[in-house]
Amino acid sequence: MPLPPGAIVPVELHQPEPGGATLVGVFQDASGGCLATLTDEHRLMVELAGLPEGTTRVVLAAEVASGSLSGMSGLRCAVGSGLVVLSGAAAGAATPEPVHLLGECYLREEAWWFREIGYGLAGEADLTRALGPEAAGYHLRRSATHSARAVPVPDAAVERERAAPPDPAGRPVRGLLPMASLESARMVGERRVRGPVSLEVAVDLSYSMEQYAGLRTAALRSLGEFACREMADGDLLSSVAFAGRAAVLVPPVEVRRLGQVTDHPQGSVGEGTLLEPAIRLLVKLRGRRPVKPWGCSLMVISDGEFFDDAYRLDPIMQRTGYQDVHLVVPESAERLTTRSHRWHRRATLWRFRDADQLGLIYGTVFATMTGQRLEGR
Repeated sequence: MPLPPGAIVPVELHQPEPGGATLVGVFQDASGGCLATLTDEHRLMVELAGLPEGTTRVVLAAEVASGSLSGMSGLRCAVGSGLVVLSGAAAGAATPEPVHLLGECYLREEAWWFREIGYGLAGEADLTRALGPEAAGYHLRRSATHSARAVPVPDAAVERERAAPPDPAGRPVRGLLPMASLESARMVGERRVRGPVSLEVAVDLSYSMEQYAGLRTAALRSLGEFACREMADGDLLSSVAFAGRAAVLVPPVEVRRLGQVTDHPQGSVGEGTLLEPAIRLLVKLRGRRPVKPWGCSLMVISDGEFFDDAYRLDPIMQRTGYQDVHLVVPESAERLTTRSHRWHRRATLWRFRDADQLGLIYGTVFATMTGQRLEGR
C-alpha cells in the first residue's frame, strides 16, 4: 500500500509482559547494505523524510532472545497510524522461529510503499540474508547474553563455594566461580562476528560521580591488559566524558593498543548530568575510527541520575544503531531517573563495587558483543 510523502510510520509492539520481544528496524540501501539498525521493546519511528541517505528499504521485524515468538501469547504489532494492525500469526504468534519479519517500507519509482511480509527466520544464514549482518549480530548477541548473563558481584552462595574444599579428583574447575578480576579471566567460545566490534563509552563526570574517577581509570587499564591477551586486532573503544556538556576522553582506538588512560577530558564538561551531548559526540567520533566495525554497543557509566528530556533523547538513541546498551552504575546507586526513557528499558543494568568488578563488566560486554563468554583461567 502507498505511503504519503514524508510520512512518519510508527511501529508499536504490544506484548503481555515487557522485555519478552523486541522490535528491529533495518535501513538498507539499494544493494542491501545496512545503513542503520534500530531496536526498541515498544515503539520504532520510521520517518520517511529523515531516513539515512541512500535508504531504499526499511525491514521491520520482531525477535526474542531465546525460544520462539509463538510462546508470546497476545502479541500484537501496529504499523502506522491506522495503516495495518498485525496480530496472531501475522505478528509472529505462530512463528516457531525466534525472529519474525513483519513487513517493509520500500521505495518504488520515487514513492514509498508498505508491504506486509509475515514469516519467521532461524539460523545465522537466514537472518543475515534477510536483515543483514548487523541485525543478525544483534540477535545473536542478545541470545548469548540471555543464556549467560550474570553481574560479577559475588553473593553469599558464591562465597560458600569459594570456601569449599578442592575437588578430590584434582579436576580443573574453570568458569564455575566468579573471576576476581580481568587478570584471572579469559574469553572462551567461538568468536561469532565476522569483523571487529566497537564499544562506545559515556562516562558521567558530574559531581556525584567524582569519587569513582580512580576506580574507572584502573578498570580501563585492566581492560587494556586483558585485550592484549584475549581480544582480536581491530576491536575498538572510544570514550567521552559528560556532565552539562561532553568532551573526548579516548578517541576511537584499537583496544589492544590503548595507551595512556586518563579520566581527564579534552575540554570542560561543565555542570549537570546530560547524556545527549555525550551520545552526539560519540556518533561524531565514528568518523575517526581506524576500521569499520561489524557491530557497535554503548556503555554508560553513571549513577543513573540524568536530566535529559526523554522526548529529545529517545529518538536520538534510536538513530545511533547501537546493538546493545549497557547502563553501569555503582552498587550504592538507588535513584535511576532514566526509568521513564525508552532506551533504559532495553538497556542491561550492571552494578559495580570496585575497579575489579568494573573491569569484569568491560570484559563481559566485549565477550557478549563477539558471541563469547568470560571464564576463569
